[in-house]
Amino acid sequence: MFFPNEGVGFWPLISMGAILGGTMRVPFTAVIFALELTHDLNAFLPLFIGVIVAYAFTVLVMKRSILTEKVSRRGFHLSREYAMDPLEVLFVRQVMRRSVLTLQHGSNLRGLLQTVDQAGSTQRLFPVIDARGSLIGVLTRKDLRNIEGRAVTLAEVIKRHAVTAFPDEPLRVVVYRMAETGFTQMPVVERQDSRKVVGIVSLADLLQARARDLEQEHRRQRVLKLSLPFGVTPGPIAPNRFDGST
Repeated sequence: MFFPNEGVGFWPLISMGAILGGTMRVPFTAVIFALELTHDLNAFLPLFIGVIVAYAFTVLVMKRSILTEKVSRRGFHLSREYAMDPLEVLFVRQVMRRSVLTLQHGSNLRGLLQTVDQAGSTQRLFPVIDARGSLIGVLTRKDLRNIEGRAVTLAEVIKRHAVTAFPDEPLRVVVYRMAETGFTQMPVVERQDSRKVVGIVSLADLLQARARDLEQEHRRQRVLKLSLPFGVTPGPIAPNRFDGST
């Protein structure tokens, strides 16, 4: 009653092109594919309008296309359609430092300072645990220096509500948490037992992971040179680009 009647297969053709262009977000491919199947150039204009409307609707309503939805459901969230955020594919368990020096709650000041001196300068955040190994709070080197200078006591500087991370969290979540709280180091605890320390993650660890990802991307995109016999020197081969989703 409202749309023109152009034959039996006209509206199924428009619907097929709209579904293909909308769900996969390839409008021009949908138009060319439909015209290639039917060779009906008279359907170009209504087909183009239907595909563009479907494409615009899915872009405004859906966050992702059908091509990337399954990848996203596996935990690899995409920052844009065909480029993956490196901080989404790396998890805390891959970059955290598992060799962690912890401080025993109830130890005397000299014992704490000796333990910190043994750690060197790489670790700046120290989880404080009780006799059962459960996390009580955290201390920094600055806190320990204030205790050593008799400016404050251990009970005053210990941070009992420590900001923690879980091993199965993507690095993007940890980066946002660091930006919100201002802490660039945090202990990593098990998700089943939030008091069991399994490592420490810091902003430096995240930057090193990002640097390794950039180096791997550079190696994948490097220019390859072929050596042919008889002294022939061919030109360089164009690098292959990968989106990191494999």
